Amino acid sequence: MDESCQCKHDLCTSKIQLFKKLPLKVQGEIVDDAKHFNAKKGTELIREGDHCDAIYVLREGKAKLNRYDYEGKEMIFDLRTDGNTIGEENFLQNKHFNYNVILLEDSRLCKISKNQLFQILSKNSELALSFLTLLSERLQDANERIRLLMEDNGLRRVIGFLIMGNSPGEREIITLSLEDIAGLTNLRRETVSRKLNELQEKKIIKRLGQKQIQILNRKKLWALFYES
Repeated sequence: MDESCQCKHDLCTSKIQLFKKLPLKVQGEIVDDAKHFNAKKGTELIREGDHCDAIYVLREGKAKLNRYDYEGKEMIFDLRTDGNTIGEENFLQNKHFNYNVILLEDSRLCKISKNQLFQILSKNSELALSFLTLLSERLQDANERIRLLMEDNGLRRVIGFLIMGNSPGEREIITLSLEDIAGLTNLRRETVSRKLNELQEKKIIKRLGQKQIQILNRKKLWALFYES
């Protein structure tokens, strides 16, 4: 584990949603006190029930937040990628994590203690506002996912996930396995594959190998979502 910061001239916090608008002096304080480390794909970063004494910053990599039901079936709540934080939604109230966090790629992370963050929050209104904004966005995303899971139509679930899964861009690509999409939509892997093939036949998406999906026509995707 390497606990030295390798930001060089650019602070890693400048790329993190929660911290990037803070004054550089405050970002420097966060970087100096944080623990910086690398972890391999498959690492169980957090286990359900672990004490919530810090938040994690995912500088580079990908992680999934999940739980298992009594039958051992995996339920994926969210995916976090570069520039995201993990644990902030449990930070103010819960003493223990209510989900697991598993790395899906080799990742570079920072760990910021609860005590340190509280001290900085008490002195910086900008960080407090950023924190509240992020929590609000997380809650909104969670509500959207719950509404999506209530859909009876499997195709609408898959389309809804694709729409929520990334922002409009010149080359819209979602990098996830069928198992991850199945977990996020609460559908069987075979069902997800079949629905994606239907969308590909309509030339709305294009499957690029086993873990990449390119959205070719977002307008048609929206239209089909409302028609289904």
